[in-house]
Order: sequence, then C-alpha cells, then structure tokens
Amino acid sequence: MKALIKIHPTNPPEWYVGLNLVDKPEPAVTPSRPVKLKIISTGVCGTDVGIYQGKDSLAYTMAKNTGTETILGHEFCGQIFEIHPTAKIEVVNLLLRKKLTNQKLINFVSGQTAEQLANQPDLIDFLRDNFYVSAEMHFTCLECLQCRTGHQHVCKNTIGKGIHEDGAYTDFMVVPANRLVLFEKDEIPPEIISFMDAIGNGVHTCQSTDVVGRNILITGAGLQGLMSCAIARQLGAAKIFVTDVVPQNKQTVDKLAIAKKLGADFTFDVGSPEGINQLKETIARETDNTGADIVFEMAGHYSAYQAALENIRMGGTMLLLGLPAGKLELDFSNQVVFKGLTIKGIYGRRVFDTWDLMRYLLANGLTETILNSGIITHQLPLSRYDEGFQALINGQAIKVLLNPGK
Repeated sequence: MKALIKIHPTNPPEWYVGLNLVDKPEPAVTPSRPVKLKIISTGVCGTDVGIYQGKDSLAYTMAKNTGTETILGHEFCGQIFEIHPTAKIEVVNLLLRKKLTNQKLINFVSGQTAEQLANQPDLIDFLRDNFYVSAEMHFTCLECLQCRTGHQHVCKNTIGKGIHEDGAYTDFMVVPANRLVLFEKDEIPPEIISFMDAIGNGVHTCQSTDVVGRNILITGAGLQGLMSCAIARQLGAAKIFVTDVVPQNKQTVDKLAIAKKLGADFTFDVGSPEGINQLKETIARETDNTGADIVFEMAGHYSAYQAALENIRMGGTMLLLGLPAGKLELDFSNQVVFKGLTIKGIYGRRVFDTWDLMRYLLANGLTETILNSGIITHQLPLSRYDEGFQALINGQAIKVLLNPGK
C-alpha cells in the first residue's frame, strides 16, 4: 500500500522539510490493535503541517518513536475491513449501543445477542456496506488518575495516532476497538467525518464554558477558529467577534468572509494598528464598555494573547487551543488576578461526550453550515499531498482532504 511518512530525526532539532510517499506492507490485526480499517479520506491537520515543515517541538517528539519512520494522519473517514476474533464482541456492543435509524440495520441486529451477532459470517460485510467509521485517535491507558476520573483527554500516557505510531495517510490502518465511532452511511457525509477530529476540538472548546447568550472573541480564523465560531453560533452565543491577520500582497483564502458565513457578527484584520483599534472600539461599543465574556484563543500567537487580555471583561474566561512557540512575559497581577480571569487550556476531545455532542450538532444543521461555507478548499489524491500542504502553508487553503484510494 502507498503511505505518506516522515523519517524520524536522528539529531533533533535538525529535521528536513517535506514528507515521503512510499510503499509499505498492510498492517495486520493484533489483540492490541484488533480492527483494520480501509481509509476513504483523511484531513490534513496543523500538526501534520508542523511535521511537514520539520518544526523543533515535533522533531523532539517523533525522535522518541520506535523504528525509523511513522505514517502520518489522524483525521479520517474509513470502513471496517477486518476484526481480530478477540474484539468482535466489543465491536458488536458498539453497534448495539448505537441508536439505529435505518430499518434494514434494525432488522439485522433485532433479537440477537452480542455473541450471536459476533458469530454472524457476514458481520464484517454488513459493517463495511452500511457504516462509515472514524475514531478517537488519542489512545489512552484507562488506568491513570485522569482516565479513572473522566479526563481521558489528558491521559498522561496518551499515544497520538499518526504522531507516535502509524496513522491514516495510507490505505489501511489498525486501531483499538474502544476508540471507534460508527456512522450510518446516510448520517453524516464522509468529507465531514474525515475531519471530525478537528471539529471536535472546536466542540470541546465550546462545551468548556457556558456560551449561551455570551459575547465571544475568537482570535485566529484558521480552521479551529472558524469551527468554534460555527459551533458557538449554533449553541446560542450572543455576539461573536473574530480576528485574523490578513497577509498583504498575497492571494489567500478570505477567512474572515467565511467567518461571517459561519455566524460571526464582526470580523477584524488585526495585522495593523488600525485593525487593533477597530477591534477594541467595536467590542467596547457592543458590550457597553464591558468587554467580551469569553475569548477562544485559536491563533497560537502571543500577539493574540495581548488582544485577548485587552478586550476580555473582568471575570471573563479565556480558553486556549492555539499553540504558540516560545515564551510570553505576562503581568499576572494586573492582567489576570485583579481581573478575576479564568484561563483554561483545551486539548483534544473529551472522550466520548465531545463526540456525542458533535454528532448531534452535525445532524442538526452544522453539517450544512460547514459544507456551504467553503471551508473544505481542496480534495486531492494522496499522491498530490505536496500541493495540499503548500496551499495550507501559503494561506490558500483552510481544510485539505487527501484520498488514499485515488
């Protein structure tokens, strides 16, 4: 099978720019990775772009991996292709817990125990023909304090699929059964399922505080900023302010126009002093000189932190998903303590309540909102991966999907 890999650095932070498309043997199912999936489509994440660019932090991370190379990719839509005998009951129980809507599927499972379904000779064909599948690609230990107290998303032993072990930029991938998420084929389009991992970050951000009726400032109109805008609007936010830095003299995607389509009330190019002042004046006017109730920091740049701290109200909440490099000098007394701010880091998705809320939102309008917004800018065969990565780097793409079978 063809696979898109990154060769591990041997002397980090030294690392090369680019990826390698190579031939690899298909993975085999094992008791620890018992479900083999055929990949239909994958999404390119900002982390993947960082690996492509050879960023220092990711060089140190992947230098610790076993072997000499890793298949990238952790956002995907696929189909079940093979199940190790030790996991058939677990997969069937996942099916039985799902609320089925198609009568044909209801008839297939009706009146049968998990053991009987697991022994059906056509079980895998049934799953492959009637369901798409994705997965929570943070594999957790289920034993540490975080896992045992409902905080799997910050498990201290997390394995990131596509970073720490082979991922989805290929034809076949193996995963644990307890990470699977099933979708009936007419439930959510495969191009949306292909990046639900990323949509889930926005859902997790929005469910981490009460957004109903709140004024929200979103710093950064990349995919995460745009997704969180759409989700906050659907969940009942009041006024939404979105910022971005628009490159000058460069043909790029108009992300701020897309933010308006997704529900932003006001957008700002903060690449100039005029834009920064306009942001401050507008938030003051629209909030009765109070400030934004909530800030979603999605830019991953410390200049956005400054804008956030200047425009958040006393007693407000800052939710941080962007990943800035380096360090920031901060006046904690005046900027945080005396203002009574709540600051929270957002990582991954809450397992699995974020997936449940995301499924509900997608089934009730979010899917159409995303598809009509222009967020998916490129759908390319895996062999044209370089075109997709360069488009993201150059600001000419928002979401790039790669299709291994094409």
